[in-house]
This record gives sequence, structure tokens and C-alpha cells, in this order.
Amino acid sequence: MKWTKSLVKLAAVAAIMFVATAANAGSYPNKPITVIVPWGAGGDSDLTTRVWADAMEKELGVPVVVINKAGGGGVIGTTHVVNAKSDGYTLINAGLSNVLVTPNFSEVPYDFNSFTPVLKFAAVPAGIIVKADSPYQTFDSFIAAAKKGRITMGSWGAASSGTILAKIIADQAGFTPKFVHANTTANSMISVIGGHIDSAISFPPAFGPHVKSDRAKALVINAKMDDYPDVPTFADYGIKGSFEGWSGVFAPKGVPEEVVSKLVEATKKIMQDPKVLKAYANMGALVDLRHGDDWVKDLLATYGIMKEAAIKMKAEK
Repeated sequence: MKWTKSLVKLAAVAAIMFVATAANAGSYPNKPITVIVPWGAGGDSDLTTRVWADAMEKELGVPVVVINKAGGGGVIGTTHVVNAKSDGYTLINAGLSNVLVTPNFSEVPYDFNSFTPVLKFAAVPAGIIVKADSPYQTFDSFIAAAKKGRITMGSWGAASSGTILAKIIADQAGFTPKFVHANTTANSMISVIGGHIDSAISFPPAFGPHVKSDRAKALVINAKMDDYPDVPTFADYGIKGSFEGWSGVFAPKGVPEEVVSKLVEATKKIMQDPKVLKAYANMGALVDLRHGDDWVKDLLATYGIMKEAAIKMKAEK
């Protein structure tokens, strides 16, 4: 009889806990959401995330606060979120660098499985950018000079997506750049404009204002864009691959599915807002909403490619 009463009590406690959990997920969000950008202010990740966060704040009815926690090539901010509660109130701005490249090329306290992928909201095509009055006015002349010496190229970390993409591009083009690392794409562009480095691999949110004001020149880009109709693509030079960055949000592992669904549905709504679409278009970012199992499979495939590339690069040292 006592055993039966104990079972009844345990069942009652379990039911209360289940209801409480469901209620908490169902009421999400009911307090501010923090989105950590693991890079400095002004870069493409920061800019694209702030557009998303501002629109989500209006849609969700709670503050969505973007905090830059830069350092360690994105590791410091990303690690902070890995160690956060899995309640959906602390998210990481995820991208190619911090969740797919860095865990394979560096010793860090996390890997892809440390997160719950939530969604991707924007893509940015990579380009090779020089100063407007650079002696290299075409990608052909740039390659020719690079083959004779070591062209300096700005990126944002030794194990960043920019550096890895640039190495793949350079290998196919037959040259070896000397990398100069900054903490953001924006700061790499400042170094280009200032004449401190020959070039930078960059994305439209960072290089666009400089190109449009004739302070910089795009030699080549991943894909044709309306804002840069005369800029050739990597494919035009026989360079194979897709060279783009992307911006999205991941949560710590174990976040409730209801939270993921709420964020996805809210993002679907804001991506119909002309103001949001215009904001992305103005910075040269492409709206690219992806989520769910198919997207995660693609991420895992890319993660595997990066893992193989890391093994190959380590073997070549």
C-alpha cells in the first residue's frame, strides 16, 4: 500500500514537472533574449545579426539584445554560449567560421554537436578586394603579381572561414598569399583602404560601402550581384567551389523544440517585411532562410568537408 502511494506521488511530481516545462516553453519568450556575436562590431556577422535581432524584437515583443564578445577567432563568444542554459535565452550568431571551420582547425572546447542549429537567415558572397588605386586592377594582374611574390591578404583569424576560403581560392589560382589577420572583416577593409595590406577577402556588408564610394575595388566575387554587375566571378577564372559566408543562430545543445519552432516561425514572418528585405539588400546580403533536417544535413556535410581539409593541411605541414 505504501509502495502504491509512493508511485502515485512520483507520478504526480513528474506530471507537475512536465506541465511546468511545457508551460515555460509555451510562454517563450517572456524575458530578454541575448544573441552573442563572437566578432567585433561592424563586420558582416554583426550587421546581418543586428537586422535580424531588431526585427525579431518587434515580432516577439521582448528585447533581443546583440552583444559582441570577440576574441580567439570567435572562440570566446562561442564558448560562452556553449556553457549557457539550454532555455533559448542565450543564442550564438552562427556562421561558417565559428561552428564549421574552427572546431576542425583548432583545439576548442566545443564541436558541431555542442549546439542545436536553429536557423540561417542570410548569406554573403565572398570577394577579393583591393584599394581603388591598387596596381592590381584585374584578378589576372593580381594573380600574376601573387605568383612572383607574396601578396598580403587580410582575413579575420588563422582558422576563420575567410582564411580557409582564401587558401582554397589561392591554391586553385596557383599562388600563396601572406595573411594578415584582423578581428573583423570591417577592420581588414580599413587596412586595405589605408594601404597597409594589398588585399582582403571580404563580404559585401564590409566592402560594399568602400567600393560604392570608390575607395576600394572588387576584383572577383562568388556570384553575380546587381550592385556589382561588372565584377567577374571565381567561376569565370575556372575556380571551382562556392565561396560565401552565412549568418544564422544556434542554441546550446538541448534547447526545447518549442523554442526552435517559435524562433523559426517568427523569422519567417519578419522575412516578409519589406524594411528587413531592404536592409539586407542595402548591405549586400542575400536573404537565405533555412532550417530543419535538410539544412542540418547540409551543415553536417560541410562540417565533414572541413574536417577532411583540416586533416590534409595538418599532414602537409
